[in-house]
Amino acid sequence: MAEPHLVDTPTGAASLPVPDAVRAAIRARADEHTAPLVEALLRSSLVLTGGSAALEGPAAGRLGGLPPLPAGTDWPEFAGLPMQLLAQLDCAGLAEAFRTTGHGGVWPLPASGLLLFFHDDRVSDYTGGGCRVLHVPGDAPPRPAPASGTGDPVVPAVAVRARWELSAPSYQDQELENLFPDDFLVALDLASDFRDHLPRPDVRVLGWCDTDTGRPAGHRPLLQVENRALAADWGETVNISFWITDEDLAAGRFDRVRHGFEVA
Repeated sequence: MAEPHLVDTPTGAASLPVPDAVRAAIRARADEHTAPLVEALLRSSLVLTGGSAALEGPAAGRLGGLPPLPAGTDWPEFAGLPMQLLAQLDCAGLAEAFRTTGHGGVWPLPASGLLLFFHDDRVSDYTGGGCRVLHVPGDAPPRPAPASGTGDPVVPAVAVRARWELSAPSYQDQELENLFPDDFLVALDLASDFRDHLPRPDVRVLGWCDTDTGRPAGHRPLLQVENRALAADWGETVNISFWITDEDLAAGRFDRVRHGFEVA
């Protein structure tokens, strides 16, 4: 059997072996020149699981709950209303999950503190600006939500654990489509193969986007959450995603993160 190929994210994050079934699917669809290029697109990602599904991996924070906002930091708002806290991720726990892979690499997110992901839960912003990501120390007391006439922006907290999994592009990702300029159906078939052989979790950090959300040009997914992962009412919206450029990710700049969403 061939030596497993280790996949790196462009930021040098953890490396994971490509499953034999995925490699076989790529070789069946692509020629000798293109197959290695497809394989090189595969990315490592962190899968977060909570509740009864959280059976393995380091503790990595939680979805929902109340944020430990430092003194002097306001609860983020959009259009004059408080945003919903979607996730508060423990950077040390995520980094520990990264180290347990044993494949080395450079951890692309902060090594300590919390990353707080807020979004416009009314999903009323179609420009991608209705979100905010804050990196905080995590030692402040939980901040009660501001009063709002449109309902409670807080959702019940769900503790999550993290483990590394491989992720693959979809037919909507230009990087895959560009490899088959003469036959888009090959990219479509490969995306279907990837769905058959790789997990599609409810919550993923980094990697590729699993859903039909809009993809901001020049950005990669930072966090994606399906609505079934927590007790939140987003109307017809079935998932939320947060996006960042490679440059901002490498520099730790989270103030320019954008959001996307998919409607059923």
